[in-house]
Amino acid sequence: MSDALHAPDAACLNCGHALALPGCFCPQCGQAPAHRLSTAHVLHEILHVFTHADKGIFAFIPQVLLHPGALVADYLAGRRKRHFNPFQFLLLLVGFVTLLAKRLHYYDAVGDYVLHLMRARHVPPVLLARVATYFHGLGTYFNVWWLALLPLHALVAWAVYGRRPVRLNYAESVLVQVVVGCAFQLWLLVALPLLMLLGRFPGASTAYLQGAVTVAYLVLVGRRGLGLSWPGALWRAVLAGALAGAINYYINSAAFGWYVFGQH
Repeated sequence: MSDALHAPDAACLNCGHALALPGCFCPQCGQAPAHRLSTAHVLHEILHVFTHADKGIFAFIPQVLLHPGALVADYLAGRRKRHFNPFQFLLLLVGFVTLLAKRLHYYDAVGDYVLHLMRARHVPPVLLARVATYFHGLGTYFNVWWLALLPLHALVAWAVYGRRPVRLNYAESVLVQVVVGCAFQLWLLVALPLLMLLGRFPGASTAYLQGAVTVAYLVLVGRRGLGLSWPGALWRAVLAGALAGAINYYINSAAFGWYVFGQH
């Protein structure tokens, strides 16, 4: 089998298209010149599947943290090839944060705090057990829960930035929220260990962090990416951040209330 790869061949090994020179790039299907698999090649392919590291995932991190406005401007203008895919980056990042939070038992700590408050109110043991189960499940499926809220946050951004002078459509609003979400998840990777180490109030600390990051990065995106004035970028960011925070609060409260009390 390996001898076939070394033998001259005037046809593409993938689609059979005739090639000008044996072993050259196929213009029909895009197949690169074939070579015998090596350990280095396999390791590269595995890394490529998860990160596309050869397209700049590590260079993308400072872009998100320091230049979110330029990143959004490039994407809206069609200059996308130079950047790592922000949608894929967010999926990877939320997965890492979920694993970290579970490893640190962060949401279990949130549940312990809520249990402490509810025991003081003499809540029945069956409900206390549901509280513990709820927060354990939240930690396990944080990535699913957080991503499920993203379309609603994008709807808020569309309502705020879909009018003059910006006029973003819904898909572009999703992009804005994805970039802001990437920044928040990066900060969360650093904040979670620090919050647990310092013993800060669990739950509220990350909520405050999300609110602060959302407003700050929407200001940067509005100013540098959408061409708004500083005052225009600020009031829109505060409005969008407040509405997104309200959505988070009420949906989380409703889900908690239904799971703990609604089945009693």
